[in-house]
Amino acid sequence: MTTLCLSTRAPLLAVTVPQPMAYSVSVGACPVVNLVSGPPAHAVGELVAVCAADGYDAGLGKLMGTYCGVQARPSEDLATSAVLALGRLTSISTWPDAPVDSPWYVGPVGLWLADVVPLPEPVPCTPGPVMECWALPEGVASAVRAGHAEMLRANDARWADYNTRAAKALTRAPAPSLRERCIRKCTCGKAMTPCPQCRAFRCPSATCPPHTCASEGSRP
Repeated sequence: MTTLCLSTRAPLLAVTVPQPMAYSVSVGACPVVNLVSGPPAHAVGELVAVCAADGYDAGLGKLMGTYCGVQARPSEDLATSAVLALGRLTSISTWPDAPVDSPWYVGPVGLWLADVVPLPEPVPCTPGPVMECWALPEGVASAVRAGHAEMLRANDARWADYNTRAAKALTRAPAPSLRERCIRKCTCGKAMTPCPQCRAFRCPSATCPPHTCASEGSRP
């Protein structure tokens, strides 16, 4: 008897963005993806895959520099036909409405992303249509989810290490003051003073051995 195993996961929503803008979206510099039509309203809150289109649009790079103040990265540094990141869809807007003012937003529909996490490595994928929503193939979606989970674990580990170091720093004994560093102390803990004759340090405590002046000890 053959058992058929079916995936119960919902399709992973994706958007195709031309390079070099796809890179800006993947690192969180560009907060919005412009589409001709958006997904259903219930998609808000879900993860969206950012897929780089095939090829490199040099004209788009010039527009980014002119209107967004961002210098586009060269084509040889950027992946194409691959999923670069996952981000959380926080809002869907229709031009001219927008949750925030952004030079990246031109409409007619804007998908606003937050908590964008670049994948450890781009996942190769045949891009869907530009400026439209589409679903990632199941095999690609699995690889993208795995990369996203890996990055989240690494980020959690970094924060845990940071919090551990911060807590240790807060409980560490304060550094000695300049006065404390300059004062020479006896083994009993009292501050020592220089002998006016030989300038050797001596302890004023009565419980410590008395000081023998070096100048006196050298006399016949």
